[in-house]
Amino acid sequence: MHVALVACFVAFTIDHQREQRESVSESQLWTSVSGARAEFSVMRLGETPIDAALRILKYAPIIDTHNDWPGALSWGPTKGVIKNADLNNLPPTQFHTDITRLREGRVGAQFWSAYVACSEFHRQDDSIKNTLTQIDLIKRIVNKYSKTFGLARTVADIRYLVSHGKIASLIGIEGGHQIDGSMAVLRQYYELGVRYMTLTHTCHTAWTDSCQGTPIHGGLTKDGYRFINEMNRLGMMVDISHVSPDSMQQAIEASAAPTIFSHSSSFAITPVPRNVPDNILELLPKYDGVVMIAFVNDFIRVNATVPTSVNDLAEHIEHIKSVAGVEHIGLGADFDGSGINDFAIKDTSKYPELIAELIRRKFTEKEIVGITGGNLLRVMEKVEAVARKLKRDTDIEEIGVTVEKQCFF
Repeated sequence: MHVALVACFVAFTIDHQREQRESVSESQLWTSVSGARAEFSVMRLGETPIDAALRILKYAPIIDTHNDWPGALSWGPTKGVIKNADLNNLPPTQFHTDITRLREGRVGAQFWSAYVACSEFHRQDDSIKNTLTQIDLIKRIVNKYSKTFGLARTVADIRYLVSHGKIASLIGIEGGHQIDGSMAVLRQYYELGVRYMTLTHTCHTAWTDSCQGTPIHGGLTKDGYRFINEMNRLGMMVDISHVSPDSMQQAIEASAAPTIFSHSSSFAITPVPRNVPDNILELLPKYDGVVMIAFVNDFIRVNATVPTSVNDLAEHIEHIKSVAGVEHIGLGADFDGSGINDFAIKDTSKYPELIAELIRRKFTEKEIVGITGGNLLRVMEKVEAVARKLKRDTDIEEIGVTVEKQCFF
């Protein structure tokens, strides 16, 4: 018995020491270890690409800016009731996301989409109520699984939570229709933890053109510029996925802080309205910003006769690198936002496969660390810095835009 206890103690001590060695401090997260060795292979002696990917993801875990899991939980079998649901393991035929797969995929931080379907902006609807319901669900998930998730509002929060083994959870809203033209609603969403707003979804708002349908504003209206100003003052990232090319360019040039594309890919490779044209990518080195690559087949398909894969994702990443620079690339898969077989990789457990492919393509450690999350954190830090200055130097935009509404039955 005594020998067995000693053996157990020794095993525990070894495991504890290993755990201490593998833990990563806040200052080490998303920092390239190799530094000046960037010209050498990322792989160490005896490593495979997937081995190297998993090693890098220990200190540079995935930050993904768009996941529709809350919507899938709302409209799927659970109907938004999670009290008796086991979110650790959900059916892979119904969901791309659960806690087990997030951990397997080395996800360190996730922006959960508080998605609400849009309608023509003169139509009376329940967008605000439905948005609050989605935000509430996100917070209920975080609270129920508080050992796994933590609500983050800042870069400092992300670093703290990840260094303590949690998945930092942030909130984005996927369309300007969700504020119904109200500055007050925008501000209250910020207070609730929303850290980006997509200016439109697939419908025009009263102040910005979507990429879907014939443009009606020529991009942003005067009110559109005011909403961007208020987002800058608050510290809410301006997301220009889903908007028209004119809206993209005007938002990039007008915003005092860098913008993001929360889930978009390259238009030059896959010419669909949701993707980013090269002339817009060319603006990013001047204004900063980041394109978070979407994984949906329709947005990344290179050859319609061949199933998509990590190779297609890597092609988009390499193209955007060649046009804008690798420091303007991140990941925004859009998991649980489309059909179960609609993605280039199977689910949230498979991010390491993409990183391994980038290693095969000779991406450096520094470049990979930027793509997994470092680039997005840089943009967030600039957004936070701009907000601190504007809150000190500028007044709030008190009133939004009033739109005459019509009821349809």
